[in-house]
Amino acid sequence: MMEQKLWINKIEKALKSLLDFKKINMDMRGPGLFSQYDLIADVQYENIHFKLKGEIVDMLSSASFRDKINSLKQFADANSIPVIIAKYFSSERQEECKKADICFIDLSGNAYLKYRSILIDRTGFPNKYPEIRKSRNLFADKASLILRAMLQNNKIWGVVEMAEEVNLDAGYISRMFRELQRLDYARRLNNKMQLRNARDIIEDWLHFYDYRKNENQKYFCIAKSSEEIVQMLKSIKIKDEIHYALGLHAGAFLIYPHALFNEVHIYIDNDSSREYFIKALKLRPVDQGANIIFLNPYYKNSVFYGMKKIEGLQVVSPIQLYLDLYKYPLRGIEQAAKIFEKYFKNIS
Repeated sequence: MMEQKLWINKIEKALKSLLDFKKINMDMRGPGLFSQYDLIADVQYENIHFKLKGEIVDMLSSASFRDKINSLKQFADANSIPVIIAKYFSSERQEECKKADICFIDLSGNAYLKYRSILIDRTGFPNKYPEIRKSRNLFADKASLILRAMLQNNKIWGVVEMAEEVNLDAGYISRMFRELQRLDYARRLNNKMQLRNARDIIEDWLHFYDYRKNENQKYFCIAKSSEEIVQMLKSIKIKDEIHYALGLHAGAFLIYPHALFNEVHIYIDNDSSREYFIKALKLRPVDQGANIIFLNPYYKNSVFYGMKKIEGLQVVSPIQLYLDLYKYPLRGIEQAAKIFEKYFKNIS
């Protein structure tokens, strides 16, 4: 969080740039017994006098963002404007504010203020404060093992139990648990941790991850269709030492076999596994027209966590399928929606 004086100066400057306000008195109160707000400003414009009651958000996880909006709505009144304040709001966040009838101001120049005859709707300004990702990124490879375990089994997890589950150091798990709690992704219960906002975690994860982060090698297999390639994979009886998992449409096809698809994506973690498939299926490398694509995973440590064997073939976990398919251009979001409906619809 910025120092209070810096926030006050920047917010006051932002307000003055919006309208020729005659009077602005800023009061940085902070949360406490007698105030539900981080900031209260007395503002006068022409003959209109009102208060801005603001909540400042520094870390914009979806969970903390929605909590702030709900808090502002709860304590709104007729003589004030509830406003949420941050360094930057994305267009999606701006629309959420408008739908909730909550005004917003960000320090990058975007603003939405609505009160009586005053209407300010100024958007389109880029982020002046791009996030510098820190080491405690919950969506990074190793850290994502914790999220995967908690999404797969939404129970109360202790540090030692989680460390054993994902084979990571207990000290690292403890630090990540604190980060989960700080971002309002989880709640602490009897010194253990349980997911609190699983839907928001998945939504924020989609902002971080894109299937194109995986490196790929393209091959062609003589087959009439991608479904036939899946049948060929079943028939070769893949050796146990081959570490692989089907992903994207091919993986989703085994779970929910309705959508057509043109390519079979296979995650592998070493060259010998790829060579095994090349030999077994008589593949040849191509630049165009590929129907088998091998993926060297961006998530080298975690992509295979939670994989399932379906009809004799290894398939990545439902969360990995969802993350990969959501931004895939050909019918990806349609299949992602089916995965979500099947596995995540009832999560909190």
